[in-house]
Amino acid sequence: MDQQKQIEQLVLLCIDTAKEMLKEYKVIVPFGIRTFNDSEDMKMNCPGDKIPEADVSKQVENVVSELKDFVANENIYATAFVAELESEGESGIGLQIETEQSSVLFVYPYRKQDDDWVIDEPIQTDQLLTKVF
Repeated sequence: MDQQKQIEQLVLLCIDTAKEMLKEYKVIVPFGIRTFNDSEDMKMNCPGDKIPEADVSKQVENVVSELKDFVANENIYATAFVAELESEGESGIGLQIETEQSSVLFVYPYRKQDDDWVIDEPIQTDQLLTKVF
């Protein structure tokens, strides 16, 4: 799989995972997913998944720390960091993708419509949530 396709698959997996968390917990528990230079595998880390009501800043810190360790010790091509974002009464999925060459943050606004979660088209921002690489 080429690297562009790998990033596309990473984004789809992140959005699908966030949507499932919304269905199950009604919040997005911060998580990370990483892809590899020598494999099509993707692995997730979500240290707060067993206690979604725990302090969000601590969950974010744990996910980022784990991603940094993985980058230092594994043959990582890209990382994704996902967290729930809120501003002025609106909610969004913050999806930050990083490689050694680039970092980008997308915000996917979402809302509950009837009994389903609707995720809108992303907005790219110039800011980052954190820095992994």
